Amino acid sequence: MPVIIRDINWEETDINLVLHIPMKGAKATKLDVLSSDQYLKVSFSPYFYEVFLHDLIDDDKSRIIIQDGFVEATLTKQYPRKWNQLSHSQSDDKEAMKIVREDALRQIAEKQKQRHEANASLLNTNKREAVREQMKLEEDERNRIDTIKKTERDKISDEMQQFEDNQKIQRQVAIQNHVHAVQSQKKVDEIEKKKIIFEENTSKENSRINVEPKITAPLRETGRIAVNFTSRVFPTPLRESQTEMEDEWLRKQIDSRQYNTDLQLDLSENEKDIDYLKTKANQFFQQGNFQSAIGVYSHAIRIFPKVAILYSNRGACHFQVRNMMKCVEDCSRALELLDPPVLDNLPQRIKAHVRRGTAFCELELYAEGLLDYEAALTLSPDDEKIRQDAQRIRNFLEKNQDFS
Repeated sequence: MPVIIRDINWEETDINLVLHIPMKGAKATKLDVLSSDQYLKVSFSPYFYEVFLHDLIDDDKSRIIIQDGFVEATLTKQYPRKWNQLSHSQSDDKEAMKIVREDALRQIAEKQKQRHEANASLLNTNKREAVREQMKLEEDERNRIDTIKKTERDKISDEMQQFEDNQKIQRQVAIQNHVHAVQSQKKVDEIEKKKIIFEENTSKENSRINVEPKITAPLRETGRIAVNFTSRVFPTPLRESQTEMEDEWLRKQIDSRQYNTDLQLDLSENEKDIDYLKTKANQFFQQGNFQSAIGVYSHAIRIFPKVAILYSNRGACHFQVRNMMKCVEDCSRALELLDPPVLDNLPQRIKAHVRRGTAFCELELYAEGLLDYEAALTLSPDDEKIRQDAQRIRNFLEKNQDFS
């Protein structure tokens, strides 16, 4: 049975109403409070207290605290004035009080519903704000990363542009030096030829008149004459090189780097720059993206169809993707373009023979592969690796021949 509390202390001002309700051992966690603008109920088992107020209060501004075995309820009046009494005059009318009680419950239910909706709205608002903040942080992070990427791209682009400019300058200087050397050599040859013709004519004239030329001038004193040799593009000395073949190879190299004007293509400067294309394809190859490297080399071959190294490098890409027939075709075309055979293209010819020989062996055409390895060994007889590979292929062929 609940213990109904009837004797309480209360006091009022024009604004507030303070009730001291005795509830020994009351705890805030277990205190049950139900209040509206004209009703107040406070219970803590087994204590129970309710009051039907004389006038209206502002429930939202009221507060309840627990101290020293009392529940202190501070109620704020809606209309500032003295009541001079606590309870409603009809507090003994059970039906009227029942209506007040139900109305209080309804008010409390509506307030709880409003609080729930307000909390839900606030929670949704907080969630939206959190999402916006997260999106803003992610956007800032993306912008930061994009800025870093752009800075790196610009840096790499500047370095590549500087590299390309240096390469162009070096090529121009090499070509100018070669042209100058050829012209100087021609002048020297013409002078030597005129000298020889003059000496022959002089000898014939002296023989015809059978008179020895008289020395009318005194003999010159002996001395040393400094001889400046003409610079050469190739490292071999003139007496050991084949000048005509080397000049032909240089002319072919210069011609092969000319842009194919027959192609009606709208291309950028980079798409027409063979050095840029080779650098780009090499980057793809080093990254293991062989199909992209093949695409770049194929585009470069359309623009520069007579550059041997493009076919050789594309053959290496085909080898990596196990397309051996394409590798053989590209190496064969590279060897056709590496003509005439001079010291300058010797490393490329060796590499093309080895690569084509390896592709033949992968296709189980070991005899053809051995021919390429022997050709490479002829070009580089001191290469022990090529010698060992050629011997392994030869041993394999002999073993299979004996077995058959």
